[in-house]
Amino acid sequence: MDRKYRSRRNYKKHRLMRGHWAIKVVISLLIVVAIWFYQEVMPRKTAAVWFESKAASNNLISLPKDDAPHQSKMEWWYYNGHLITESGKKYSFHDTTFLVNGVMNMMVNHVSFADYQTGRHYIDQRSAAGNLSTGSVNHFDFISGDWSMSGGNGVDKLQVSTSDFSFDFQLVSTQAPVFHGKDGVISLGSAGSSYYYSRTRMDISGTVKINGHTEVTKGIAWFDHQWGDFSTTQLSWDWFSIQLDDGSDIMLYQLRDKSHTPIIYTGSITKNGKTEILGMEDFSLNKAKSWLSDKTGVSYPIEWQLKIPAKHIDVTTRSILSNSEFDATLTTYNIYWEGAIQVTGTHTGKGFMELSGYKKQ
Repeated sequence: MDRKYRSRRNYKKHRLMRGHWAIKVVISLLIVVAIWFYQEVMPRKTAAVWFESKAASNNLISLPKDDAPHQSKMEWWYYNGHLITESGKKYSFHDTTFLVNGVMNMMVNHVSFADYQTGRHYIDQRSAAGNLSTGSVNHFDFISGDWSMSGGNGVDKLQVSTSDFSFDFQLVSTQAPVFHGKDGVISLGSAGSSYYYSRTRMDISGTVKINGHTEVTKGIAWFDHQWGDFSTTQLSWDWFSIQLDDGSDIMLYQLRDKSHTPIIYTGSITKNGKTEILGMEDFSLNKAKSWLSDKTGVSYPIEWQLKIPAKHIDVTTRSILSNSEFDATLTTYNIYWEGAIQVTGTHTGKGFMELSGYKKQ
């Protein structure tokens, strides 16, 4: 009897173990399917519904509503700026918040600061799980420790504190927003599509602190906001924001795939509130001079010849600090060049340039 009892008990135990194992297998398969659905199906469905709902209007971007975060695979809020202090010192900076929405949501911050007096280029970066501006309506509000980026409707605030530099800026847009591409949407080929608008001239007031010394400063900034269900890992690009002294604002994008085949060369030129979209046939950008990074061995084209014949623009753009490489391998796992440029030729002005996807020679 004891053997029969033990046999029945072992049989039941064996069946129970097999049942637990089967449940675990089913749960694992459900998780895999859920992850695939969330990554691949939901983004496309969300994008399709969102695009379709907006398509009824000629204005695909609605502000200030679209200043706030979206449920897109990729999104960023980007600033660059040129500064001059009360004592005449000159600096430049860029400050970006990225949101990546997938199986896990993540927020990444990149900031750089260039000191023209010493030729030093400082960078810092942070990352955190989640979207720290969830629930924001008509504005964005990102806080990461003693870093913050907030704003909406062209009235913004930036605060950054590091061991090398700090700044505290208030920014106010002085121009109407500029919508790029077709009604604010640009195609990135097989990588997807992106909603994209800029505030091309924002007055800066505030303070900068470097080498333990704080000064009042003013300046001019450029703001970009892009979002959509696209992947930047499939792309390389040259990007320019230019503020000419005659009041013209120029954005240029040269996007390529992994094999460096052109996907789209596009841009815009805005003056007196009127924006014209530029196609590949409307402008030319030719490399003139390169800089080789001692740290990474990557060569970046830091001087370009830009021509926009219909506007009688024939200028040279040159980096102000050649060593403006940003090593983001700790956060976004890439390395790029981001820095201020000066413009000379038929027109004069200032701007910023971003070079991404260049590899070691």
